[in-house]
Amino acid sequence: MGVTLKDIAEMAGVHKSTVDKVIHNRPGVSDKKREEIKKLLEETGYESNPLAKALNYQKKKLKVAAVLLKVDAQEDIKKGIEIVRQDFNSFNIDVSYFETEATDAGKQAEIIHRLKEEKVSGIVLQPIESPVVLEAAKALKEANIPFVTVNTDMKESGRLCFVGQNTNQSARMMAKMISLFLPQGGSVGIVSSDSMKVLQNRERIFREYMPKAAGNIELKDTLMIRETKEDAYRAGIDIVEKYPDLNGLFITTGMVTDICRAIRDKGRAGEMVVVCYERYAGIEELIKNGEVACSVSGSPSTQGRVAMRILFEYMIYAKEPERDILYTTNEIFIRENVMDWE
Repeated sequence: MGVTLKDIAEMAGVHKSTVDKVIHNRPGVSDKKREEIKKLLEETGYESNPLAKALNYQKKKLKVAAVLLKVDAQEDIKKGIEIVRQDFNSFNIDVSYFETEATDAGKQAEIIHRLKEEKVSGIVLQPIESPVVLEAAKALKEANIPFVTVNTDMKESGRLCFVGQNTNQSARMMAKMISLFLPQGGSVGIVSSDSMKVLQNRERIFREYMPKAAGNIELKDTLMIRETKEDAYRAGIDIVEKYPDLNGLFITTGMVTDICRAIRDKGRAGEMVVVCYERYAGIEELIKNGEVACSVSGSPSTQGRVAMRILFEYMIYAKEPERDILYTTNEIFIRENVMDWE
């Protein structure tokens, strides 16, 4: 990936419009600065014509990587990425996928460093919030390799932009939905994880907003889990045994089907209001049979699609993203809009 007009402007300490004047031989730039910018353009091999640049990329292979986590959202993110890859099928683009456990920051940092050494053209990154991953991501920026963060952000990394869910809004929506499903009030448990800050943020905002959404809801202690099938199932058992009269459950994490399987095995399926995230096939089934009352989705497939399109358009056409943060729409799913009604 070559440098952009913005990069040249930063190197020269001027505005992008000044570089544009030099490229198109327009007045308004001192001779000294003009020569400095011309030298930078020559040394970096800057290509100012987006069409010529695009045609050039049709001739050579673009190596793009998607570094994702082994979480429930992964497959949907991939689906979105593949839609865009097919849209750009006329370009010689090779998309490779790399995945790590959500807690293996060392492995993810290793993958990022390796991709930097291989000089990939760009990366879609679902980052683990860790100093070693942040350091690796910053190295991408220094190597002029563009990357877009998806699902989880890392603001200080130098990423091109972030595409994902507005977690603050989604957590407030969850608190409101609980209040609507439990108009008489009651006790609500929470299952979360410390594997990602986004999950902790969902819990924090939910707790902060609940008194505004409903004054008659008592929030119990949060049960923290690792996102594995075994741990999730155990959490479902533990929370029912600890709070046998629980009226509701807010799940910030994935592994919802395993938590609900445990609740079912304890004979409490459909007896408590369970709210969770996303719209995978397993969650749809739980909504249809009444074991989950409501789910809020930030559309991981849309996140993957938008992130990859932004990356491709930046690499091929030097098109900057419109915003630093692009939130997907939070959608509410309940039985009435999930069932196939005749």
